This record gives sequence, C-alpha cells and structure tokens, in this order.
Amino acid sequence: MSLHRRDLLTCLPAGILLPSIARAQAGPLRIIVPFSAGSGTDNSARVFAESLRRVTGGAVIVDNKPGGGTTIGSQEVSRSRPDGMTVLYTTGGHTTSGVLIRNLPYDPVTGFTPITMLSRGSGFALIVPSTSRFKTLPAFLAAAKAEPGRLTYGSAGTGNTTHVIAALFCRSAGIEMTHIPYKATPVADLLTGTIDSMFVSPSIVMSYLKEGRLRALGVSSRERISELPDTATFGEVGVEADIPAWSGFWAPPMTPPDVVNDLYRRMAQAARTPAFETYTRDNGGEIVLMPPDRFAAYVASEVARYRTLLPALGIQVD
Repeated sequence: MSLHRRDLLTCLPAGILLPSIARAQAGPLRIIVPFSAGSGTDNSARVFAESLRRVTGGAVIVDNKPGGGTTIGSQEVSRSRPDGMTVLYTTGGHTTSGVLIRNLPYDPVTGFTPITMLSRGSGFALIVPSTSRFKTLPAFLAAAKAEPGRLTYGSAGTGNTTHVIAALFCRSAGIEMTHIPYKATPVADLLTGTIDSMFVSPSIVMSYLKEGRLRALGVSSRERISELPDTATFGEVGVEADIPAWSGFWAPPMTPPDVVNDLYRRMAQAARTPAFETYTRDNGGEIVLMPPDRFAAYVASEVARYRTLLPALGIQVD
C-alpha cells in the first residue's frame, strides 16, 4: 500500500522531516560567511555559490555575519536547525579561534558537523604595500630588530590566524612588532600604507600582488610557490612559522549523515566547475574536497594541536 506525502509526514515524529522534503519546503541554501562583504573569504564564497546554483538549479544565498572574531556568524550556524539549509563557510581560523577565545559560545568541534575542506592555500605570506621601503625579507627583519615595536602589522582580529601566524613569526625571528587588530580584513589600510605589513594567505590578495599594488616578502610554505617564484620562504632566513591556510564548510550539530553526504556531493560538483577551478587556481589555491569523516578528524586534531601550541604565545581573546 502506498502512502501519500501528507500521510508520510503525519507518520513522522513532530519536528522531523525527511531531508529531501525539508529542503524543498525550507527554501534556499544559506551560506553564512563570518567575514565582511568584499573580503577574500566572501569573494570565494560568492564564486562558489554561483557554481552551486548552476549545478543544482537551486537558490543559494551568501549571508555575511562578521564580528566577534568570526564568532557571531559561527554561533548562528551552531544554533541553526540541522536540516541542511544553513551552513558555515569559514577559514582554518575556526580551529585557532576555538582555542584562543575564552567563553566561546560554542564548541569548535562538537558544536558543528564538518562537511568538507573545500580548498587550501600556500600557507601565509608577509605582505607589504608596493610603496614600502622594504624589498626583501632580510631587510624587513633587520629593520624590525633595529627598532623593536616600530613596524606594524594588521590582522583580521585578535586570535585570528592572521594574528597567530604573525606572533609565531615574531617569536621565531626574535623581533617585536606592533599588532593592529581589525574587526574585518585590514587589506584596505595595507594598500594605503596605514599599516606596514600583514600576514595573509597569498590567495586572498593575489589580484593585488599581480597588479603590483602589494608586495610579498616571504611565504610560510616549505618551498617557494609557483605563483610567487621570486619570493623567499621564511625557512630561507631561518624563521619557522606556519599555520595551514584553508577554507571549509560546516553544518549545525546533529545534522543527519545523509544530509551531510548530500551537501558534500553537491559541493563537490560545484567545486569542479570550470569557473570555481579557475578562480581557485588564479588565486593561488588548490581544491581539496576532503570528505566529511576525514574533515571531522582533521578539525579535531588541529584543535588539539593548537591547545598545546598556542598558549605560549600569550594571546588572550575575550
């Protein structure tokens, strides 16, 4: 005997819908980005959202929720219904912030359901304006040692990966710099020379590097990267500092495995479209598409690693 759709819904416990029915009724997929509009992460999310719309035929909305060191947007996802209609798109800073921010309103591991690591960058780069007097990494280090605290670097907020990598760099190099935290990306002030430098994934500022508006002095990867072949690695000058640069998707906690797998399948299709592959490659990144189970294990291991590594930096975030 067959069941009509209405009869099937009646048979289900209150508040529970089959994933396909829930998605059909709930509307568009909402991608929450805990960074401001126009940021590198936001740009990536919008290119990806358009690819996702094309391959699925469904509506996709990018919703910027910046602030609180990315905790405002992340918390909203953590508290959302686990119906596959709301996801978080953010960076590897999710794992560092999860360790450094006190009284975090969610657990960085159990407060979400990992879907996939979408893409990965070539570590971080020390970036200066094109008008900077510094042309090489040794020259920058020499000035920082000669005048402790005079040189500044901006970050996307205290405890953000752009802050953590800088703190690791300074400790390893034996230098002091003044940290200028921003509520969002400090790239605009870097372009104008308001701040002396910034540590950021090259993929985020690749267009400015290609246009000659910014200059990379060094990269944290073990080897020089193809997009910046003339830029030295930190290791070449004896500095050890690296934080993996990547971005990924999370669903709310308790999202059913079939919903997570469906999201992963659709995201994998979108990631392999020519538009997104070209965007990722042109910005110095690579598509990863780590499956949900591996991504969950990776996130948990990174949080555990940072709980050992980061306290020595003395970074405290309220």
